[in-house]
Amino acid sequence: MEKAQGSTQSQPLERTIDSKVLFGSEREITISHRESLYRLTITKLGKLILTK
Repeated sequence: MEKAQGSTQSQPLERTIDSKVLFGSEREITISHRESLYRLTITKLGKLILTK
């Protein structure tokens, strides 16, 4: 089913954060989520890897 143009349905906006803001000059950060820690790493090829 296609959306009609000019539809007034509101969709929630996604929050976008530039990785430069998260990482600064680092290549790895730790994220705390529901009492668990996750490591977000930038690889040599510029990809992101999230590990628990």
